[in-house]
Amino acid sequence: MKKRLLALSTAVVLTAGLFAGCGANEETPSSESKSEAPAAQEDSKESSDTSSDNADASGELEAMSFAGDIVGQGVPALDNYVGHLEYGFNAIGSEFSIFNDNFNADTQTSNIQTIASSDYDGCMVFGFNAAAYSSISSTLQQGQVPFLFYDQIPTDESVIEALNKNEYYVGSVGVNPYDQGVMAAEDMLDAGIKTAMILGGSVGDVIHDGRTNGFTDTFEAGGGEVVAVARCSDPSEATAKEDDLLSANPDAEATYALTGDYAISALSALDNYSGREMVIYCSDITADALDLVKDGSIDVAYSGAALDTTIGVTLLYNAASGNKILDENGNPPMMDMIPTFKVTAELADRYNEVFFTGHPLDAETMKSLIGPDVTYQTYLDFFDNFSLETVTFGE
Repeated sequence: MKKRLLALSTAVVLTAGLFAGCGANEETPSSESKSEAPAAQEDSKESSDTSSDNADASGELEAMSFAGDIVGQGVPALDNYVGHLEYGFNAIGSEFSIFNDNFNADTQTSNIQTIASSDYDGCMVFGFNAAAYSSISSTLQQGQVPFLFYDQIPTDESVIEALNKNEYYVGSVGVNPYDQGVMAAEDMLDAGIKTAMILGGSVGDVIHDGRTNGFTDTFEAGGGEVVAVARCSDPSEATAKEDDLLSANPDAEATYALTGDYAISALSALDNYSGREMVIYCSDITADALDLVKDGSIDVAYSGAALDTTIGVTLLYNAASGNKILDENGNPPMMDMIPTFKVTAELADRYNEVFFTGHPLDAETMKSLIGPDVTYQTYLDFFDNFSLETVTFGE
């Protein structure tokens, strides 16, 4: 399938040496890899390379094998992403293996090298390390593996321009973190809040930096004041850092937690201040934090980014099967329009149905975004008609 993508791509091949890549091997597979697939499946894949259609006579999609990179595991929000990836590829009849970077950039380099040297039909890359985008691109190009970035995606125009020249780059799918911060700030201002603190992950994290900047710019432009910011190199620091914020800023009205985990930590710190009132808003709600939204402990949450996994699955499958989706400018799409939902106590149960006990798209909806007739406009139309209240979801 990789050869088919190369033959049909309209992108310009990167000149030799534009990017450099290296690495060793480390894999934590969640399912059978392509190299272990039965011979009958391999025969089916070979025979289909002569066809422009990726469905068999029964209408089922051709089975392929994909890899996914994740920054780490053991954290609820990230484990949720892995679950949606596994579901997405399995729902369309393909195999999937996850590679765990263990929160280490060098491990990501090693994992990408392993993926590039294996026989995968495509790779989903969690783009937490912006400095590695070019080497990731080069390594996967050399391995002839179609790839896309999901959730944490490129924002630098020069990087995107270089990626667009790689015929194996499929696009990027994620949310705009700056806009997520804007949403939280606007809602706090509308609620009459004038002083706020921010608690989140390490400086340099693309998502957390974006949310911090979007919130700060908007809140201060609207007459509010961000009185303190605490960023944690590790989530285990969060409770102590929120405690420091509360102690140093006794008049602060609210905390904007950059993920659900940090919101839980903020509430834990608040337990040390009997009678202290503090409004908590957060992004990237987790299942545990959602219960706290439902009971009112967390006032408002913003989430839905996990939709980028199932959308990314369809985009990558299209490219691997010969229909590389291009935007109106002829480039791999930068789908940073994944909707962010405002989750209150009233919507908590519905959000749980779609993103935690289920998945944001059912198999039939995913398959409707796959095929030789699917275009960039198909995706735009899908987003225009997508809402938390009406979405179908898979079990």
